[in-house]
Amino acid sequence: MLKNKHIIIAMIVAPILAVIAYLATDALVGEKPQAAAAGESYSLVTLPNCRYPSGHCTLKNAEFKLDIRLQPAAQSGPWRLLVDSPHALQGIKVALGPATAEATPQPLQAVADNPRQWALTLPRPPEQDDLLRLVASAGDALYYGETTLAFMDYETSFGEDFRSQ
Repeated sequence: MLKNKHIIIAMIVAPILAVIAYLATDALVGEKPQAAAAGESYSLVTLPNCRYPSGHCTLKNAEFKLDIRLQPAAQSGPWRLLVDSPHALQGIKVALGPATAEATPQPLQAVADNPRQWALTLPRPPEQDDLLRLVASAGDALYYGETTLAFMDYETSFGEDFRSQ
């Protein structure tokens, strides 16, 4: 069977043609990325690190990304919600509460007048079944998303916090 030169050439050429066809189809019918337009709203996708106790949650839409962390209370003090972004933001509002109830949105404050870091002191300790709804403004466009607070505790199988090292 492998003595037939037509079969050998077909075995070499077929995978190459398959890859070329895949790339050509993507180029022809794939969605082209577009810049965010002022006045428009865009939803943020919750990444997998939000579903388990990772210590932080990432919401993303193309290159726009928000990294959310909950800083635990020190000796029964207030909790802090921290949001970092690689893009300068005009403002952020969050509503934190049970999924069945409507929560009042609260604005976050820029940390040290840095438009890429935002913080909010929470009035009550968050619960893991609470829902975090977020709206951020950047470049006169709105980005919105929601996630549960399953990420708020940082846990490893070793029982140690490796973030401080």
